[in-house]
Amino acid sequence: MECKQEIIEDYAKKLKALGHPVRLKLLCLIAQHNDPCVSNLWQCIKQPQPVVSQHLSILKENGIVTAEAQSTKRSYSITDPFIKDIIDALLKEMAHK
Repeated sequence: MECKQEIIEDYAKKLKALGHPVRLKLLCLIAQHNDPCVSNLWQCIKQPQPVVSQHLSILKENGIVTAEAQSTKRSYSITDPFIKDIIDALLKEMAHK
């Protein structure tokens, strides 16, 4: 089986986006809560709202999460199944430690 360069590059970009602890924490929180909004996220990880928004923007740009406007809030969900599997495995691992 051949490793297709285009696919490898796509996954490499997504994995690079996961390479920051704040983004991993955000994804864990998003996976654990039903469509959390930004205010919930920045309060949970104790980071300023602009910092959280910047990290969420990187996740959105890489097709990992989507934001849905709900009246005055934006809620986030993980849309990439590959990343969702990684985050689920990470949460499972943390539950056993």
